[in-house]
Amino acid sequence: MSKSVKAALFANGVIALSKGAAAFFTGSASMMAEAIHSTADCGNQALVMVGERQAAKGKSEAHSFGQGKANFFWSFVVAVVLFLLGGLFSVYEGFHRIQNPQPIENPLLILGIIILSILLEGSALRVALKESNTTFSDMFSTIKNSSSSHILVVLIEDTGALIGLVILTLGLVLSVFVDPVFDGIAALLIGTLLIGLSSVLFIELKKLLIGESLDRETTKQIKNLIKTESNILIHLNAVRSMFVGSNEVLLIISMNVKDDATGHEIEQDISELKNKIQTMLKQHKMQIYVDVFEF
Repeated sequence: MSKSVKAALFANGVIALSKGAAAFFTGSASMMAEAIHSTADCGNQALVMVGERQAAKGKSEAHSFGQGKANFFWSFVVAVVLFLLGGLFSVYEGFHRIQNPQPIENPLLILGIIILSILLEGSALRVALKESNTTFSDMFSTIKNSSSSHILVVLIEDTGALIGLVILTLGLVLSVFVDPVFDGIAALLIGTLLIGLSSVLFIELKKLLIGESLDRETTKQIKNLIKTESNILIHLNAVRSMFVGSNEVLLIISMNVKDDATGHEIEQDISELKNKIQTMLKQHKMQIYVDVFEF
């Protein structure tokens, strides 16, 4: 099971309890919004774990190419939970407190929870960045291009959590020193943030659910490898691909080969091509099928 998911679940569990207690004792709407956010994140990590466990079952008679897309489905459910439970409820809470602003009690308690949350969320984000072999500056590119649904969920959730904590801090300061209405405004902004993050997840997971292919440049590299390395190729008809799980690719190759090629030569050539393609795309687990036509 993914280290990043475990780290995020632990961090969000501690944070959700802390924020919930702080919201209860201080009456802060923005802290309540953040408590809901972290509670939703805990449920999300649990759903991601369900997806990982189902995907790990592999191939069966009913699932010839494995059950890797279970990761995509359960991560899509995560986006729905984040949107409904996290975003919409926080927006509602924000509007309610804007209409009925109340002073915050024990602001130092909230500040302490914010510091604890930043430390825990930052640690979870570092684990996710390390697992995805990326840096903070390249994180948005990783989110856009990654086919690993659990990495998408954790990176988006942890980034959103840190941004939410910044909003919470600003809301706290302005509520204490300017006007209590800023607490409700902060809750509204946190809810809007969560809706925005869930929308990003919707977009990225939709592509994977309906069958996203390898990018054009990678497909071109595969074609060039086949044309260069095959000893029996006459014509390459097609190379088609689809993500069937987190970093798991189904690759279909159709090729015409020499009519005097023996069965052994064809089998050996295809085996070597498969190994070379897998070596070139070592970041992916490849399921490669080759249709051969003799001419």
